[in-house]
Amino acid sequence: MSRILFVVPPLTGHINPALSVAAELETLGHDVRWAVHEAIVSHLFPDETKIIPLPIDPGFMQDFVSHSRQVRGLASVRFFYEDLCLPLTRLSLTPLEKIVRDFQPDMIICDHQMLAGALVARKMQIPWLTLATTSASVLKVSSVNVMDDWISAQMLELQKAYAMPEIVERPDFSPYGIIVFSSQELVGSEHECFPATYHFVGPAFSSRSQSEDFPWNLLDPSLPKILVSLGTVSRDRGLRFYEVLMEALAEMPLQVIMAGPDILKEKAPKNFIIQSRIPQLALLPHMTAVICHAGHNTVCESLYFGLPLIVAPIRDDQPVVAQQVVNAGAGLFMRYGKVSVTAARETVQRLLDEPQFRMRAQALAESFKRLGGAKQAAGIIVHTIEKLSAH
Repeated sequence: MSRILFVVPPLTGHINPALSVAAELETLGHDVRWAVHEAIVSHLFPDETKIIPLPIDPGFMQDFVSHSRQVRGLASVRFFYEDLCLPLTRLSLTPLEKIVRDFQPDMIICDHQMLAGALVARKMQIPWLTLATTSASVLKVSSVNVMDDWISAQMLELQKAYAMPEIVERPDFSPYGIIVFSSQELVGSEHECFPATYHFVGPAFSSRSQSEDFPWNLLDPSLPKILVSLGTVSRDRGLRFYEVLMEALAEMPLQVIMAGPDILKEKAPKNFIIQSRIPQLALLPHMTAVICHAGHNTVCESLYFGLPLIVAPIRDDQPVVAQQVVNAGAGLFMRYGKVSVTAARETVQRLLDEPQFRMRAQALAESFKRLGGAKQAAGIIVHTIEKLSAH
């Protein structure tokens, strides 16, 4: 069996799909280790996970999350690279080299935004595969990618400083293969010409721990149910958005499950259940629709269960993912910062009344299930290792 090292950033949305793939590899008998910043993400991993810690000051991520709430749009993309991706890479290169020398992996699995993994793999001549945790990252169009030249320059400068001046290819996408946790149906027909190294596997979430308590007895089976989530980073910054939805949906014949700050509980309408943390994957099969920030994981998980969406993007790749949902006919757009009570109510009513949104979401669900998710991703990794070993 093979030795496989996962290298991922300390971000929930990047760790969760990788965990599911790693679980499939372990089921097949492979020796899987993780080079991660254990001090701040250990709670996301099962107790039996074999973690080799990378150094990090816990205050580093606290500062990043705090400051990230103050930026939106294109500024958030530059902020992500300047304040997280690039400094995290510089911090991780030397300790990751030691981990690789000690573990001697046959393959390194790198998140596309954890550049240290790819740079070390290149320098030490170890094959690596890329995990693309958002479909926006594989496109060269959209408002997010107008900064693509700047991002490329930053990456290549980093690579040059890391004693590899002769290599001009960006390190975030491996020539050995890219595993994309989406489908070409969601990405859109205008982007069909992907190289053979791009493997679309759909969402991967089979092994995520769901430890959050939830009052299941309060779910009303007679009512349509809407899940509202702004993700882990934006959950505490969306007070106005939450309050608009509370006013808009309070008198509608439906039930709302909202992942929001505890401060909202005291003024929650009778048809709302509000918790700071919810077991999202466990709840989705019971939902009728989802309102979210267009975070890639939440979108793909919702679509996997055939749920239409209202997407209200805030930052980073979210405008791109939101546009994919709308273009696919599986949902409607809502303005996060300027939505009115009337507009929110009308948008929700339309999503529930017009069946084409659910039909398109269900079609995308079928496309995801055909792709195989975590099991298919693990198979691609094993096949790549075997193919390289045969040469």
